[in-house]
Amino acid sequence: MSEQANKENDEFDDVLSRLETAVEESQTGESTERDETNQASKTNDDAEGTPSNGELDVRGARDVGRTVAGELTDSPLDGVVEVEHLDEEGWRVVAEVVERSSIPDTQDILGRYVISLDATGNVEGYGRAGRYRRGRFDHQRDVIVADEG
Repeated sequence: MSEQANKENDEFDDVLSRLETAVEESQTGESTERDETNQASKTNDDAEGTPSNGELDVRGARDVGRTVAGELTDSPLDGVVEVEHLDEEGWRVVAEVVERSSIPDTQDILGRYVISLDATGNVEGYGRAGRYRRGRFDHQRDVIVADEG
């Protein structure tokens, strides 16, 4: 056999060995360092967004907006484009959803929705703020000019 073939066989054997070890560990229920790291990361992620007083921070408001935008509009979420804290009143989340899919996707019709949340993340109301075609750059320019003015 050539040196290249031997090297490829060694790499294959190494991958196969690691796979067998992973399967054995999962069957015996052994905890690996990676599992512990993932669990610690998951715990930290759960803590983000909801401080101990039960009120949301910006990440929590964004996550609630992501979750409810599609449910409220019965349309797939395209993204959360804005999150604003409204002093003691709660949060304003602006999300965009795909109201009509097209091919090519630059012809999709997007709806921009404003979702009002209280300080703890309960939805207080929502409404459509506008619709536009994804590929329309003049709409995006109008939004930028309005923000600068």
